[in-house]
Formats: sequence, structure tokens, C-alpha cells
Amino acid sequence: MAPLSPTPLRVLDGSAVTTLEDLDGPVVIRGLQDEWPARELWTVQHFRDQYGGLRVPVREYPAGSEYDYTIADGGLAEFLEYWEKSPADGSLARDRRYLAEWNFVRDCPELLDDFSVPALFSEDWIDRLPEQVRFGRMWIFFGEPGCSTGLHCDTFSTSAWLAVLDGSKELRLVTPETGRALRADDSLWSERTHDEVLRKSADPLYEVTLRAGDTLYIPGDWYHEVRNPERNLMLTANFVEERKLLSFLAQFETRLAEPLSILRQARNARIRGWAGGAGRHDELARPEFRARQLDWVRGMTSELREYERALLDWDATDTGATEAPSGAG
Repeated sequence: MAPLSPTPLRVLDGSAVTTLEDLDGPVVIRGLQDEWPARELWTVQHFRDQYGGLRVPVREYPAGSEYDYTIADGGLAEFLEYWEKSPADGSLARDRRYLAEWNFVRDCPELLDDFSVPALFSEDWIDRLPEQVRFGRMWIFFGEPGCSTGLHCDTFSTSAWLAVLDGSKELRLVTPETGRALRADDSLWSERTHDEVLRKSADPLYEVTLRAGDTLYIPGDWYHEVRNPERNLMLTANFVEERKLLSFLAQFETRLAEPLSILRQARNARIRGWAGGAGRHDELARPEFRARQLDWVRGMTSELREYERALLDWDATDTGATEAPSGAG
């Protein structure tokens, strides 16, 4: 059976888009980079002269692999020397290298002066988090033909904007609903994926080739896959929209709580052992200690209980009920 015919993404002029609320899916927006000094300044020679001594994370793709890689720490000047001279054929028969996810904000924040975050994407709810839990979410990519980023959706339901400054990139994208049906080894360029998954979806398979000056907006939870048909330079960032704030917070809190969960499981297992007669514990034998611990547990869970009540109250209002379900108390 022939592969599906992808649907081209919409292309809009930046002056025609005033708010992300008007967009219900990915879209290419042109004109957002017009005033960026980076369009002229960010050359290989500039990065070599100013930042060649920096250590950067480089993906290393072994011969025969389009998606699998390891990450090595390497010098930026050394990588750029390789990147300029690497063959442009995209052959998988040789080893390849890809500078991806370079957190330049940490290493050389003065590069922030060379562009401005488009106003469309400037409202980022991560900026409202306490400083100690914020995280880096802006990167520079130097892409090489034959190096691809496999099917994924961005972490924590974050949205993304991708600005291509030189060369081109190819992307295919599917809706969150279609993406959740995909399997770990699926590819949006695979005929098997088309036959076994995508044909069963009512939603289109989208495709776009981004060229210098194009900026792509990808809403949170949209699945996508990226290929590099030629050498390219891209600036990209993730951000949290208000309409995805609760999804972000739930996933982010789960990640932060994972180490705590391990500690709690270990504690509970030990307490079960003591309760079963496996020795005596002096702290648990004291009523005042148990009372203090109960107060602590209730304090730790009170915020979640408040959120639980809000969810139940919302559900009751949404269904026309006059009172919350009994579990909301």
C-alpha cells in the first residue's frame, strides 16, 4: 500500500498572528526573525572566534544509524571544523555528528542580545516558577544531513518555537490523539507506521520543510519527527502556555517527586516490618512523635487535597450537579 500523502502546514505572516489562542495546531510563521542581528552575525567563523574554546554536547551517530546516538563532550571549534567539511550527502554509511541541545544561555548569555523572543512566545509560565526549580529551555542546533531526531513530543507538555537561520529542516507532525497510539519504534516516514497506525486516524499527517527565516510553532503534546536534509543552524526554545499549565505542573511535579517516592516506599516498607514484629522502634513507641508525624503528613498532602476538591467541584459544575461528589469533602 502506498504511503500516506502528508498535508502541508499552514504558512502565515507574522503580522497576521496576534495571539496563540488563534492557533489550534502547528503553523509556520514568517517575518519574526527580520530584525534579528543573529541572521547576519551567527556564522561559523563568529562562533569559532568567540566561543571555540567552549565544551559542548555533541550527538555521535554510528554508521548505519539514523536515530540512535550517544552524547560526547567536545570542543566547539573542533566540531565546527568537522561540520564545515562533512559530506553533504546524508549517507548513513559513515559516522556522523550533530551539535544539538547546546544550552548557550548558561555558557554565553551575551548571545541573547543577538535576537529577541517573538512576542507571540514571550508569555512563559516557567518564568513564574520559583527560581530554584526553573530549568534551561533554549538551545542552538547545528544540524548535519543523515542525523535525525526520532518521534517524540516535548517534555512536560511544553510548546516550542523553532527558528531556522540557515539551511533547512524537514518535520512531520501528528496530533496528540494520533501520537498516543504510536509505538516506541514507529516513524512518521515509515510505511509500516502509515499502514498500522496512521490510516486508522481521522487526523492528517502534517509535513513541512523549514528554510532560513521560517519559524515553526508546535503546541504542547503534538508528536513530531525531525530530519536534516542539509547542514543547518537553528535556534529553538520551549515554553509553557496558560492553556497547558495544569498538564505541565502535574508532569513536572511528578518528575520532582520521583526521588521522594523512592524514600517514601523505603520508609513504608520498614514501618510494615516493625508493625509485623520485626524489632521495636523507639520513635514510633512515643505518642507525641506519632502526633507530630501525622501533622507533618497532613501538611504535606493538604495542597493536593485542595486541588482534588477543585477538580471534583469543577466536574460537578460542568455536569450540572448541584453539589460535589461525596469524595470531595
